[in-house]
This record gives sequence, structure tokens and C-alpha cells, in this order.
Amino acid sequence: MKQINYYVIAALAVLFFLQSKTQAGNILGDIINIYTKYEQANMMMWLAGDTKAEKRFGEEIKWYINLTNKKTKDPETNRWVHSIFDRVKTQFRDRGFDYNITVLEGSTVNAFAIPGGNVYVYKGMLDFVGSDDELAAVLAHELTHSEKRHSLKQLRQSTVFQLLLDKAVKNKRDRDSWGQLVGALTSLKFSRQDEDEADDIGQKKMFTAGFDPAAQVLLWQKFTDKFGKGEKGLLQYLSSHPPSQERVENARRNLTGMKMPEHKDFGLSFNIMSDAKENLLQNSSFETDLAKKGYPDAWTIRDGKSCFSQSESVTGKNSLELTSASNMEQVRVVSELIPINTNEKYILAGWTKSTDGKQKASVGAELYDKAKRLRGFIWPILSSLSLPNAWTKFEGVFESGNVSAKNFQKDTAFMRIALQNGPLSKGSIWFDALELRRSTAIPPKNYLPNGDFEIVGKDNLPEGVNGTPNALSRDIERFKTGYSSLCIKGREGVETQMEFSPISISEFKDGQILQCSFHFCGSPEIKARLLIELLDEAGNQLSKRLIEKEFKTKADIWQAISLKTEFRLQPEEKKLAKTISVKVIGAIPATGKLWLDGFILR
Repeated sequence: MKQINYYVIAALAVLFFLQSKTQAGNILGDIINIYTKYEQANMMMWLAGDTKAEKRFGEEIKWYINLTNKKTKDPETNRWVHSIFDRVKTQFRDRGFDYNITVLEGSTVNAFAIPGGNVYVYKGMLDFVGSDDELAAVLAHELTHSEKRHSLKQLRQSTVFQLLLDKAVKNKRDRDSWGQLVGALTSLKFSRQDEDEADDIGQKKMFTAGFDPAAQVLLWQKFTDKFGKGEKGLLQYLSSHPPSQERVENARRNLTGMKMPEHKDFGLSFNIMSDAKENLLQNSSFETDLAKKGYPDAWTIRDGKSCFSQSESVTGKNSLELTSASNMEQVRVVSELIPINTNEKYILAGWTKSTDGKQKASVGAELYDKAKRLRGFIWPILSSLSLPNAWTKFEGVFESGNVSAKNFQKDTAFMRIALQNGPLSKGSIWFDALELRRSTAIPPKNYLPNGDFEIVGKDNLPEGVNGTPNALSRDIERFKTGYSSLCIKGREGVETQMEFSPISISEFKDGQILQCSFHFCGSPEIKARLLIELLDEAGNQLSKRLIEKEFKTKADIWQAISLKTEFRLQPEEKKLAKTISVKVIGAIPATGKLWLDGFILR
């Protein structure tokens, strides 16, 4: 039937063309006339249910929306929204639409879907939702409307819309006509049945996509609290039926049916988890042995003896120990195969140490061709270098160049990182916290380099952190990101605090937007404050604080917070301010603890 429709359109086009006048002055008018007739036929086909016609119509609507709205250019915002959308959309039949998402600037708390699988969300909605799961609820709701073609169902019944449609088609680039049409589409008042269906299916789909369906209860309740208890409560967002409080209860009933608990604490990856760095190595800190082989997953012992070491580590609980019983025993451990491009440079960094400073080590790679055949070895990072008996960071580059023991061969397609002792190295050497990245992959900026509290310093404290004596410790048993967190113990009747090493004012530009994000957890409930302050040369606090924010923990629940401020100093402050201090102060009970993790300042 669809194929016949396309033939009809083609025949109409030929007929209109043959009937047109031959004078050159009328050719443009004839083409416009043909296009108008085609668009009218296309719209009729869409209203009749043709999905390809709907997709074409969606492109026309996108043209107007893009013309009259500003897309957000913030890469972090787009990364976050697309990461959630890409997980949710896989649960929906695409109908050939190729579902896509666009983020628009604007404070409106709104999201909507237009024909053809196109979903839009305003920045105002992103500011309103407080978690990945709440955003997933919004997007799953809109995708349900799209998959079930609720807009088509409503517009078939609307004479007003069909008149607007006809007017817009005849005025291809008339803003007023298309504005009215888009307005009709984006403010549709769906039927109660359609809204119930979008709620129910959306909540189930977000659940199967791996998100917490309890977030839909919270989100609908937030709308009710902010916009009112009645039907108008959600008009700004959903033009909803039934009244919003009924939708809260419906979402709660769905949650009970899924045998999922109701709660209000959900994960937020936006500006919290975004500090993740590229690392081409798996299990690079040697923490897991899921295969129960007695040595780290993703690593293989080529020669000698190697095992986990829990007595020595830079991050987490474990490091990798290579042990030689004699000066003649060689030990080598290699990673899994890593595909590479010889036109790129690769940077390998990590930590290493030895028993007593007499042991040597080499760090390089086994090279393989496209058929995964071993072609040779290179040692550009460390080559038979004596190691100190304290943890020391190393770094080096893999790259192409003149044929040598330090460069890729021309036919290299894969490599394995190789860690090796010797020669003449009786005893042990250790490796930990390795990172392999492309030189073109720029690590995200974080003014708090040990904000995950993984690198250990003096007295088992995280490096670059100090505070109340005997109240701080690095906790490798409880953490939110990475392998450890900072634990602050309480003191009876006094506040306890932690503070990062001061950051030089020269690191910042006037007018720069600073953003601070972190995870926190308490036992029991604890009130604490984040302070970002200006300090003079002697380390004294200036009167102005960049950020002062109180937060409250919930017993044994990890939460997250993200704050922004403008770094702009007055003339007098420019003279006095030398550093910035980032600290957390809390009134923690004597038996209580406050955990912090994933601190980012950028």
C-alpha cells in the first residue's frame, strides 16, 4: 500500500510538471507548486499512518525548532543527556525513526517528542531533575509517546491542527505558520489513556534499561510540589491527564508491582563522574580476580612468579608483585591485547618500587601484527632501571619512528604491556595504578589531583589532604568511586575538618566559572559545610568566600552535590589573595563518621 502511495506522488509530480507553462519565468512557481502538492500528499500519508511520511514530516518540524531555538553547546551537558538517552532508547521499537535527542537552551522545565522519533529537552528540565534516574524517567515517558504515536492519534482528531498543517505546507518558510504548527505539536493535551500508557510503559522501560523506577515517583511528586496539586500542576511539562497527584500514586503502585522499594536517593553522573580518564588497560590497579586464578584479571604471567600484594599498594587494596628467588630468575607479566594505531603516540604512566633499591625493572610491550602474531618487543618506558624502595611514579611514550628497541614496528596492530624484572634482581618489585592513554586524549582538568583519595601519602592519609589530627584516614573498605574514600571521624563537642592543599590563584582566570562536585555519606545523619575560600600569603582567610554550602548526610546512603560559582576578584582581593582553600567541616558525633569521595574542582 505504501509503495502505491509513493507511485501516486511521483505521478502527481509528473502531471503537475507537464501541465506547467514552458516559459522560464514560471519554472520556479511550477516547482513550488509541485513541492506543495507533494508535501500535502506526504502529510495525508502520515495522518493515514505511514511511518516514512512521519519521519519526513519530523524533519520539517526540526527545521523550524532549530531555527527558533538555540541548541546547547556545552559538551558535558550533551555527554550526560546522550549517555542516559542512549541507554533508554534501546528499550523502544524504532519504527525506522532512529530516535535522537537534542538539548535546547532555556529555563523552561519541559521536554517533548515530535513526529519521527525526535526528542527535545530544555536545560531547565536538566536543572530540575536531580539524578540520572529522574532524567531517564522523563526520556522514557517521551519515547513512549513517540513509539505509540500518541501525537498522530490526537492530531487525526483535530480539525484545527489539520488546517494549521495545510497552511504551513503552503507557506514552506513562513515562521508564523510553522510556529503555530509546532506550538500545536509541542503543547498537545494527550488523553488520560495515553498519559497512563506513557507513564506505565515508560516506568517499566527505564527499569529494564537499568535505572531505578522509584525515580518516577519522586519526579512526579517534585512537579506536584512545585507547580501545584491539581491538573495544572504538570501543564508546563506534560499537559497531563489525570491530575498530577493521581500520577504520583499510579507510579507508586507500579513500583510495588515491580517489587522495588521507594526511596529518594539516586545517582548523578553529570559533573560528578565526569572526571573519568581514558585508560586502555583493564584492571590497571590489579584489584580484581573474578576468574579466581590467584592473580589479577586481564593479566597473564609469562615467566616466573607473580601475585597480588595486599601489603603494598598506591591505590585500593592490591598491587602486583613480581618475585625472583634468585638473580637468574626472570619474571614477566603482560596485559591483554590492546589494538593500536601506529600513527598515534601512547603514554603509559604508573607507580613502582622494589624491596631494597637493588632490584631492576623493564616496562615495555610485546608487539603483534593484524593476524595477532608476535613480532617483537620494545622497552621505551623503563629498561633495566634500578628501582627505589619507595613508591615512585614513572611515565613514558610508545610511538613510531626509526627502527629501534623503543618504537613500534610498521606492521604493529596490537600490543601487550609487559612488566619485567631484572637482570640480576633477586627479591620483589611492585607495580600499581597503571594508566595507558593516547597522547591526543587530554585528561579532564581537576584542580584537586587526588580528589578520589586513592594516592596514599604520609600516615595513611591521602596525598595532598590534611585536617583535624587523628580524625582523618583513607578508607579502602567503603568508597563510591575508584578504590578508596576519605573517612573523617567525629570528636565530642567540637567540629572536625579536612582540607586539600591550597591551590595557587595563578591557576584561575578572572570571570572563570568554577564547579565543585563530590560524593558524601554519613553514619548517622550529619550536617557539614563545604567552604571554598581565598587565602592571603600567610594562609589567613579573606572575608570573601567563593562557596559556602551546607549539606546533610543520610545514614549510610551515598549522595552527591555539584555547585558552581564565578571566580571574580575585586581589586583589593587581587592584591591580597594568593591561594584558594577547599575544605569540609562537620559537627560529627564522637561515634560517627563522614565519608567523602570523587572530589572535583574545575
